Amino acid sequence: MDNLSPEVIVVIAVVVVAVFSFFGRKRQPKERMFKCSRCSAVSAHTPRTIEAWRAGKTKFFCNTCHGQWLRSHPPQAHSDRLAYSGRAGNSGCFGVAVLFILLPALFVTAWWAYA
Repeated sequence: MDNLSPEVIVVIAVVVVAVFSFFGRKRQPKERMFKCSRCSAVSAHTPRTIEAWRAGKTKFFCNTCHGQWLRSHPPQAHSDRLAYSGRAGNSGCFGVAVLFILLPALFVTAWWAYA
């Protein structure tokens, strides 16, 4: 590794920073507020509505309307969806896997090219 030029080290550092910035942050809606699709109240996004936005939903409901919907539907109707809808349990796994594959590959390639 002593044969690495400063340019190669800079390129590796830039790639590492780019990978961390790309995989490390979660997408957020541009607007902080949304209009409830049921009652038209203006509400701030919550973790629930942000996850819905990430899943591609375009209709959002305030907490009051969402609570009414939950009470009017039996638990079985939405429990299956809850098991698969959230990413909180596996968030970032793909990024970490890519990081563990990409970084050693970059270092080996750089070392092999300049050895």
